[in-house]
Amino acid sequence: MKKTLKYLAYILACVAVFLLVARNYGLLSSQQANAFEWEKQVNVYFGNSQMGSGEDCQKVFPVTRTVINAETLAPGTLQALLDGVSETEKSEGYYSDLNKGIIVQKFEIKNGVAYVDLDQTFNKGVKGACKVQMIKSQIETTLNSQPDIDSVIISVNGKTDDILEP
Repeated sequence: MKKTLKYLAYILACVAVFLLVARNYGLLSSQQANAFEWEKQVNVYFGNSQMGSGEDCQKVFPVTRTVINAETLAPGTLQALLDGVSETEKSEGYYSDLNKGIIVQKFEIKNGVAYVDLDQTFNKGVKGACKVQMIKSQIETTLNSQPDIDSVIISVNGKTDDILEP
Protein backbone atom coordinates (compact mmCIF):
# COMPACT_ATOMS: atom_id res chain seq x y z
CA MET A 1 0.00 0.00 0.00
CA LYS A 2 2.88 2.39 0.84
CA LYS A 3 4.35 1.73 -2.63
CA THR A 4 1.03 2.64 -4.32
CA LEU A 5 0.80 5.92 -2.40
CA LYS A 6 4.39 6.71 -3.36
CA TYR A 7 3.63 6.16 -7.07
CA LEU A 8 0.43 8.20 -6.84
CA ALA A 9 2.29 11.08 -5.13
CA TYR A 10 5.02 10.88 -7.80
CA ILE A 11 2.44 10.97 -10.64
CA LEU A 12 0.59 13.92 -9.08
CA ALA A 13 3.85 15.81 -8.63
CA CYS A 14 4.79 15.18 -12.28
CA VAL A 15 1.37 16.40 -13.46
CA ALA A 16 1.69 19.53 -11.29
CA VAL A 17 5.16 20.30 -12.69
CA PHE A 18 3.91 19.73 -16.25
CA LEU A 19 0.96 22.09 -15.72
CA LEU A 20 3.21 24.81 -14.28
CA VAL A 21 5.68 24.54 -17.14
CA ALA A 22 2.90 24.44 -19.74
CA ARG A 23 1.22 27.52 -18.27
CA ASN A 24 4.51 29.46 -18.20
CA TYR A 25 5.14 28.72 -21.87
CA GLY A 26 1.59 29.63 -22.88
CA LEU A 27 0.60 26.09 -23.81
CA LEU A 28 -2.43 26.22 -21.52
CA SER A 29 -3.70 29.70 -22.26
CA SER A 30 -7.26 30.43 -21.23
CA GLN A 31 -7.50 33.10 -23.91
CA GLN A 32 -9.48 32.20 -27.01
CA ALA A 33 -9.02 33.68 -30.45
CA ASN A 34 -11.68 36.25 -31.18
CA ALA A 35 -13.59 36.11 -34.45
CA PHE A 36 -12.49 39.62 -35.46
CA GLU A 37 -8.89 38.46 -35.62
CA TRP A 38 -9.86 36.18 -38.47
CA GLU A 39 -11.93 38.66 -40.41
CA LYS A 40 -10.88 41.32 -42.88
CA GLN A 41 -12.54 44.28 -44.53
CA VAL A 42 -12.54 44.04 -48.33
CA ASN A 43 -14.07 46.05 -51.14
CA VAL A 44 -16.52 44.59 -53.60
CA TYR A 45 -17.54 46.69 -56.58
CA PHE A 46 -21.01 47.53 -57.84
CA GLY A 47 -22.55 49.90 -60.30
CA ASN A 48 -24.18 53.03 -58.92
CA SER A 49 -26.86 54.87 -60.85
CA GLN A 50 -26.31 58.06 -58.80
CA MET A 51 -22.55 58.16 -59.46
CA GLY A 52 -22.39 57.72 -63.22
CA SER A 53 -22.50 54.00 -63.96
CA GLY A 54 -25.34 54.63 -66.39
CA GLU A 55 -23.10 56.73 -68.61
CA ASP A 56 -20.03 54.49 -68.32
CA CYS A 57 -20.79 50.76 -68.30
CA GLN A 58 -17.45 49.91 -66.70
CA LYS A 59 -17.70 52.41 -63.84
CA VAL A 60 -17.96 50.56 -60.52
CA PHE A 61 -17.70 51.73 -56.94
CA PRO A 62 -16.45 50.02 -53.78
CA VAL A 63 -18.66 48.79 -50.98
CA THR A 64 -17.05 47.33 -47.86
CA ARG A 65 -17.71 43.75 -46.77
CA THR A 66 -16.25 41.61 -43.98
CA VAL A 67 -14.88 38.21 -45.00
CA ILE A 68 -12.81 35.53 -43.35
CA ASN A 69 -9.12 36.40 -43.53
CA ALA A 70 -7.52 33.06 -44.35
CA GLU A 71 -7.16 30.86 -47.40
CA THR A 72 -10.75 31.84 -48.20
CA LEU A 73 -10.10 35.59 -48.53
CA ALA A 74 -10.31 35.88 -52.34
CA PRO A 75 -13.15 33.32 -52.75
CA GLY A 76 -14.94 34.99 -49.83
CA THR A 77 -14.58 38.36 -51.52
CA LEU A 78 -16.05 36.93 -54.74
CA GLN A 79 -18.93 35.40 -52.78
CA ALA A 80 -19.59 38.75 -51.11
CA LEU A 81 -19.85 40.28 -54.60
CA LEU A 82 -22.19 37.53 -55.79
CA ASP A 83 -24.39 38.03 -52.71
CA GLY A 84 -25.24 41.44 -54.14
CA VAL A 85 -26.22 44.74 -52.61
CA SER A 86 -28.17 45.31 -49.42
CA GLU A 87 -31.48 47.16 -49.31
CA THR A 88 -29.71 50.20 -47.85
CA GLU A 89 -27.16 50.14 -50.66
CA LYS A 90 -29.96 49.85 -53.24
CA SER A 91 -31.52 53.01 -51.82
CA GLU A 92 -28.13 54.70 -52.30
CA GLY A 93 -28.13 53.79 -56.00
CA TYR A 94 -25.91 50.68 -55.91
CA TYR A 95 -26.82 47.73 -58.13
CA SER A 96 -25.32 44.57 -59.51
CA ASP A 97 -25.70 43.20 -63.03
CA LEU A 98 -24.73 39.72 -61.83
CA ASN A 99 -27.52 37.15 -61.74
CA LYS A 100 -28.79 36.02 -58.35
CA GLY A 101 -27.87 32.52 -57.21
CA ILE A 102 -24.58 32.07 -59.10
CA ILE A 103 -22.57 29.19 -57.66
CA VAL A 104 -18.77 29.24 -57.61
CA GLN A 105 -17.80 25.73 -58.70
CA LYS A 106 -14.05 26.26 -58.54
CA PHE A 107 -11.72 29.05 -57.48
CA GLU A 108 -7.99 28.82 -57.95
CA ILE A 109 -5.10 31.29 -58.02
CA LYS A 110 -1.98 30.39 -60.01
CA ASN A 111 0.84 32.84 -60.70
CA GLY A 112 -1.36 35.85 -59.98
CA VAL A 113 -4.23 34.64 -62.19
CA ALA A 114 -7.58 33.88 -60.57
CA TYR A 115 -9.39 31.06 -62.35
CA VAL A 116 -13.08 31.25 -61.51
CA ASP A 117 -15.49 28.57 -62.68
CA LEU A 118 -19.16 29.44 -62.23
CA ASP A 119 -22.36 27.53 -62.88
CA GLN A 120 -24.70 28.18 -65.83
CA THR A 121 -26.69 30.75 -63.81
CA PHE A 122 -23.87 33.21 -64.55
CA ASN A 123 -24.67 33.41 -68.30
CA LYS A 124 -28.46 33.22 -68.03
CA GLY A 125 -30.05 36.19 -69.80
CA VAL A 126 -26.80 38.15 -70.15
CA LYS A 127 -27.34 40.29 -73.25
CA GLY A 128 -26.07 43.65 -74.36
CA ALA A 129 -22.60 45.13 -74.46
CA CYS A 130 -23.18 47.45 -71.50
CA LYS A 131 -24.36 44.66 -69.20
CA VAL A 132 -21.42 42.46 -70.23
CA GLN A 133 -18.96 45.30 -69.55
CA MET A 134 -20.51 45.96 -66.13
CA ILE A 135 -20.38 42.28 -65.10
CA LYS A 136 -16.78 41.96 -66.24
CA SER A 137 -15.82 45.19 -64.46
CA GLN A 138 -17.52 44.13 -61.21
CA ILE A 139 -15.72 40.77 -61.07
CA GLU A 140 -12.31 41.91 -62.31
CA THR A 141 -12.16 45.05 -60.17
CA THR A 142 -13.26 43.13 -57.06
CA LEU A 143 -10.77 40.29 -57.52
CA ASN A 144 -7.90 42.47 -58.78
CA SER A 145 -8.16 44.44 -55.53
CA GLN A 146 -6.77 41.34 -53.78
CA PRO A 147 -2.99 41.50 -53.33
CA ASP A 148 -2.26 38.10 -54.90
CA ILE A 149 -4.43 38.53 -58.01
CA ASP A 150 -3.32 40.36 -61.18
CA SER A 151 -5.89 39.05 -63.66
CA VAL A 152 -9.05 36.96 -63.83
CA ILE A 153 -10.19 34.18 -66.15
CA ILE A 154 -13.87 33.30 -65.91
CA SER A 155 -15.36 30.03 -67.08
CA VAL A 156 -18.80 28.47 -66.94
CA ASN A 157 -18.90 24.73 -66.34
CA GLY A 158 -15.21 24.62 -67.26
CA LYS A 159 -15.60 26.42 -70.61
CA THR A 160 -14.27 29.88 -71.39
CA ASP A 161 -15.75 30.16 -74.92
CA ASP A 162 -18.78 32.45 -75.30
CA ILE A 163 -18.42 33.81 -71.76
CA LEU A 164 -19.47 37.43 -71.46
CA GLU A 165 -20.14 37.81 -75.16
CA PRO A 166 -22.62 40.64 -75.93
